[in-house]
Amino acid sequence: MRYLSLVCLVAFLILVGIFVGPANASLEEAINGLFFSGEGLMKTIIWDIRIPRILVCLLVGGNLGLAGVLIQLSTRSPLGDPNLFGIGGGAAIFLATISAGIISVGQFGVFLGCIISSVIVAILLAKLISTVDLTPTKLAIMGIAVGALTITIGTSIISHGRVFPTQIIGLVAGSFTSSNWTVIYYLLPTFIICSLTSVMLSHKFYPIMLGDILSRSLGVNPLKTRTITMGLVGILSGASVYAAGLVGFVGLTSPHIAKKIVGTTPMNLIIGSSLIGALTTMFADQVARLLFTPTELPVGMVTTVIGAPMMMYMAAKLK
Repeated sequence: MRYLSLVCLVAFLILVGIFVGPANASLEEAINGLFFSGEGLMKTIIWDIRIPRILVCLLVGGNLGLAGVLIQLSTRSPLGDPNLFGIGGGAAIFLATISAGIISVGQFGVFLGCIISSVIVAILLAKLISTVDLTPTKLAIMGIAVGALTITIGTSIISHGRVFPTQIIGLVAGSFTSSNWTVIYYLLPTFIICSLTSVMLSHKFYPIMLGDILSRSLGVNPLKTRTITMGLVGILSGASVYAAGLVGFVGLTSPHIAKKIVGTTPMNLIIGSSLIGALTTMFADQVARLLFTPTELPVGMVTTVIGAPMMMYMAAKLK
């Protein structure tokens, strides 16, 4: 029933995304544009703008929710977040070089470059965690420092290229305005493959949650598992930044909400965090899109308003 409730909330937000917007159209016109063939402005708005945006929102949110829970399970840090830890910042730097005209590649090259850049940061972070005994607080501080550094490098590159300020906002604060079907074709198989791999790895998170020494005694190699897991996080984060820029705090908040709703087992957290990440991102995008219509807020601003107080609360409770 709890999973069904989450799915129903997602379905409700999908309907809002399809039928509510700045276009002055009646409900009948919107339904005709959605279900009936033919040409028309409303059909174009729904099938070329609204539905791709909804699907990209759901996939990016699912990616970030899954990436967040994988970090928290593999590093035992309750403050784990892919963008907060600077993993998404690797992709942001690559996108900055594209925006500034330093590198020129096709659409698939942009997608692949974002993933490779994020995976490099994620693997380096995994190696560091495995070689240095970091407390959750120290790990969070280090991650925040890496994230701030990557954002600074990315914005400096964009400034050097004299790119329009709106592109900087879209990259740093997140935006779904450029969503299209091509982005979906790249995101969907990425999310499916990473989700299935995460489910297959879920049983190894039980020993890792007890510590590296105990996990080795139980036959689980923490370094290998953490490296694979952080590699998945890099893929998920890079794909998300490619599609929407840096959308913060979704990966941080989703696992904690999932614990309250679906339980604390790794399998439930993986599924629940993906659903809640999709729900949170979809809700944030609807608020950003409709609150001051036709002007849009950066979606990352809304997720920060939701996630920053939760992070402060968790930091205060952290021992």
